[in-house]
Amino acid sequence: MVNPKLRGPLTDHLFRAVLQLRTVEECYRFFEDLCTIGEVKALAQRFEVARMLDAGNTYEEIAARTGASSATISRVGRFLDYGADGYALVLKRMAGAAASEARRRDRQGGRRRRRGA
Repeated sequence: MVNPKLRGPLTDHLFRAVLQLRTVEECYRFFEDLCTIGEVKALAQRFEVARMLDAGNTYEEIAARTGASSATISRVGRFLDYGADGYALVLKRMAGAAASEARRRDRQGGRRRRRGA
């Protein structure tokens, strides 16, 4: 369930704008205009913390790799466990996309080997 304090027409408009982005390069351009470098880096750090927690990494491993404080790691962990399931949704989709891409590369590699044999 989305927090009603977050929902509103301006936020809806922002999220619709984000949904228009098609490439990582477009995301860089949009977020560079929208946010400070520090804000983008903080968002990226939180997402990496979520990914690492989901993968079973320890707080110590996460702090060493990301530089995140234990408070940030704990807060992200709470949202993974009790939040709106946004992290879980995106992490699951990204894992599925990565697996699909790996299968596609494997199939292409097999075709190349057969042709060259």
